[in-house]
Amino acid sequence: MKKIIFLGAGYANLSLIKSLSKEDLKKAEFLLINNNSYHYKTTELHKIAADESEKNIKIDLKSIIPEEIVIIQDTAIKIEPNKLYCKNTDYDFDEIYIGLGANKNTFGIEGLEETYEIGDYENALKTKEDLYKNLEKSESIYKNVVICGAGFSGVELCASIAQVCKSKDIDANIYIIEAMDEILPMYNKELAKVARKYLENLGVKVLSSHKIIKKQGDRIYLNDEENYIDSKNIIFTAGVKGNAVIGNSVFESKNNRVLVNEYLQAPNYDNCYILGDCSLIMNNDRPFAPTAQIACKQGNYLAKSLSARLNNQSFKEKFSYKDQGSVCSLSEKYAVASVQGRDFSGFLAKVLKKFTEIKWQYKLFGLKGL
Repeated sequence: MKKIIFLGAGYANLSLIKSLSKEDLKKAEFLLINNNSYHYKTTELHKIAADESEKNIKIDLKSIIPEEIVIIQDTAIKIEPNKLYCKNTDYDFDEIYIGLGANKNTFGIEGLEETYEIGDYENALKTKEDLYKNLEKSESIYKNVVICGAGFSGVELCASIAQVCKSKDIDANIYIIEAMDEILPMYNKELAKVARKYLENLGVKVLSSHKIIKKQGDRIYLNDEENYIDSKNIIFTAGVKGNAVIGNSVFESKNNRVLVNEYLQAPNYDNCYILGDCSLIMNNDRPFAPTAQIACKQGNYLAKSLSARLNNQSFKEKFSYKDQGSVCSLSEKYAVASVQGRDFSGFLAKVLKKFTEIKWQYKLFGLKGL
């Protein structure tokens, strides 16, 4: 029987696995290799870091993975043709589906490696624990909360922290820093201004057009040497790159992301499929942003592709993707959204956000998860 490895248990590979039939799963030997025993919802990690909610964010893999798939907890090191090298054991494979997620990308800016982050469950948990412990202290350096980057992750985290501090009467000076002239630069300016006003009404100091030039100790410098903030709570949310395992492996990559072909294969390695944050797919002259939405689409597509091969059927469909839009949560109380060319804010946007969360919960658990 073919040996097939799913490497990583994020949105991409779980979408793939949950789209395969019971009959398909009997036609090969399947391994799911992940460095944790659980899946975490990356799009909701800001809720943990802000102490807003932990409900349904961390999920035991055994509760959602079909029994036909063997779950192995191990840490990948590198991938070569037909062989995966991990910390504990090496694994041969006929096909591998690489969905390892992302690492922090500080763009070479001095000192930013030494910041808090929320890229995975453990880091989000540590950020929460240290943040609220620091906010109990009286000195301003402990009261200042600096969020570096005002894309989705930064804005969602910032709003949630501000709302939690407001509801619990916690004294905090919250800053969000963005090099562009407005927050949420992926949205049109009017919608971004709605989000900005909401943050400012929560007491957040929004510093757009402020470029981080370096961090030294507990001091972060903005634009020049004269403009800085001292803080024990500097949280980096500004950029990601593909997993470091990609850079250690045989694939040609940029920022640990592989420019895959129209079947999501790594060039020159047609048994290696790369999906999620480690894959690079172009949208005309620019790459699509690595989002949960595109990861799920890739997983659904590859399930059809894999099923066809398992059943000795031809499969000529090429992967295509059209961005359906996105929703940015501004705490449990508010959201902004741009979906299929239309902008929303407030209650309707929050409903759209809740719908995406329910949709993923249903994908993992079926009706019992609702």
